[in-house]
Amino acid sequence: MSYSSKNKSQLELEAELFSCIATIDNLSHSFADGILDPGMYRRQLRALIRDAFKARFLLQKKGFNLDGFLEREQIVKKYPYGAEKLRFAEGVAPVSEGSSEETIAMPFAEMRNLPAKTADFVATAIELIDLLRLGSVARVELIVPNLEEMIDILSKFPGYGKDSEVIKELENWKEMLEVKPPDEVLEEGLAKRLEFEAVRWLNGFRRSLRNQ
Repeated sequence: MSYSSKNKSQLELEAELFSCIATIDNLSHSFADGILDPGMYRRQLRALIRDAFKARFLLQKKGFNLDGFLEREQIVKKYPYGAEKLRFAEGVAPVSEGSSEETIAMPFAEMRNLPAKTADFVATAIELIDLLRLGSVARVELIVPNLEEMIDILSKFPGYGKDSEVIKELENWKEMLEVKPPDEVLEEGLAKRLEFEAVRWLNGFRRSLRNQ
């Protein structure tokens, strides 16, 4: 992180976060409408969430109030998809309807290690949830790469490692899906199960950051 970025004003950082949310909103609309291919969506979403995390990390040190920002800028009204992704990343609202999983907030004030890898994992988890919710794009060939990416990140992340329980669960899902035809769309029940698991993995990841 450069010296100049560390010394940006709160207003400048809020403008950066606003821009990320607006762009994520447009990106999400394009993906949901089938205009943007999954590969491009993944790359752009990851870059934007990295930028949003960078701004949020610095804003946290300036006493930033997320709810006040969202209300003042009318983010939810103007950019519902972008706001949804931000809430996924923040952990300030349930990720999955009907889930009994307690939502764990992202501990920005406590984060010290691997902020870029943290953003990558969150972006990958969000994309996985998106694919599963959209249904028609919840194809094996799109889901498996997300699982592989999550495995790769967590296997090298402090507090996890290749023998962790979460890695084993991810690998079990990956192995189960790999035997299916690549273009097969997951049936609704299976997709919902995996979505709940993704919520749990994301919450567990946030929880682990408190112990870094």
